[in-house]
Formats: sequence, structure tokens, C-alpha cells
Amino acid sequence: MKNDENTKTEASLKEIGGAANQVMIEAVICSLASRYGVKSAAYLGAGISGMPASEPFLAVTYSADWVEHYKEHRYVRIDPVVSIGLRRLLPFDWTEFGEPEGVLKTFFGEASEFGLGRRGLTIPVHGRGGDRALFTITTDLSERDWKREKLHYMRDFQLLAVHIHDKVLELEGAPVSRAKLSPRELECLLWVSDGKTAWECSVILGLSEHTVRCYLESARYKLNASSNTHAVSIAHRSGLFFPIL
Repeated sequence: MKNDENTKTEASLKEIGGAANQVMIEAVICSLASRYGVKSAAYLGAGISGMPASEPFLAVTYSADWVEHYKEHRYVRIDPVVSIGLRRLLPFDWTEFGEPEGVLKTFFGEASEFGLGRRGLTIPVHGRGGDRALFTITTDLSERDWKREKLHYMRDFQLLAVHIHDKVLELEGAPVSRAKLSPRELECLLWVSDGKTAWECSVILGLSEHTVRCYLESARYKLNASSNTHAVSIAHRSGLFFPIL
């Protein structure tokens, strides 16, 4: 099971890293939806340097008919995923909206008719340059299965959403700083520099081995490193370990 999870994450990160244009980003989003077995997936980027404010970066698996219907009815004015998501910092389950009424009931009903799942999870991403993004997945899982799978989705897609957003910034010519690691990424690299394996790091930090591997993968990506050893070397040269030593 852990090997399957690792493979999914690593394959997804590799695809994101290899995307060279918007068409390839859209293909990556489709691939993620298929790989993780969700009904739909969508990326919305706003405030990205060099892009008109009225033209957000959009890459979705939704049908063209739904996208057109959404625009025609100007649903962005009432869509709680967008209005709430762009203000939030943490991921949120669509159940937080409560039972939809009035125009929202119509909105979600039509979304379901156009093939979007009944349950949704949205992950906000806030960049240091004022850029923002939302990564959303939907599914038709039962309530019981959703409660279980949502934890896995949240774990992996928080990592993938950040990498997708960084890739979009890169494609649009916006500055992307990859030399700043999170405290967890630094901790994992520090223990690796001490000779610990991913499993040993997981025991020390109280995390799953899969989560540790994700942090290490993210650190390698940010540092443009080819291996954990390479990442440790770059971190040492850059003085990244000093704050937590």
C-alpha cells in the first residue's frame, strides 16, 4: 500500500515537473484525477504576475459545456468555492457550506448534472507575490468512504497543489523562489544528513514513512536536487540548516 502511495506521488510530481505549457498542465490535471480515482480536478490561479486580473489561469477536467454554462451564468459571483477559497489558508471540505439553498442549490444541482461530484475538497495556495490558487477535487464517494479517503487526498494534494502552482508561475514568467524549505522539509533533510532512512525519520518525527518521503521529494524539487544527498549538500551550502540546529 505504501509503495503504491509513493508511486502515485512520485509519478505525479514527475509529470508536473515536465509540463512545458498550459496544455500539458491540463493533461497533468486529467492524469491526477485518473490516478487518484476522483471524479474531477481543477486548478484556478489568480494574481499571477504578467497575467491580466480578468484572466485567471484555469486547468480543469470539467466538460467544456459546464465551463461555458458557468461563464454564461456568471456563477463566479456566487460560487462559494471561489469566494471562500481565495480568502482561506487551510483546505476545506464542501460540507462546510452547509445544505445549499436558493441559487446555491440550483448551482450545485446543475454542477452535478454536468458531471461534477457531490463531495468536494479545495486546497488554497497563497504565494509570496500576492498570487493565489485553488486546487479542487470532487467525488461521488459515500459519506463513510469520503471521511476515510479525504485524509489521503488532503495529504497528497496539498503537496501537489503547491508544485502545480509553482509550475504555473514558472510558465507565466513569474519569479519562483524554491530555496525556502518548510520546517518539516528541513527536519527531514537534517535527519537524512545524519544518516537516517525515511523510515527512521518517520519514527523520530512521528510521521508516516510516506509523508516523510513526500517532504523529501518536495525539498529536492525546491532545491533542484537530483537526490537526497544532493539536497543535503545544497542545504548545507545555503545555510538552510542553521536556523534549526
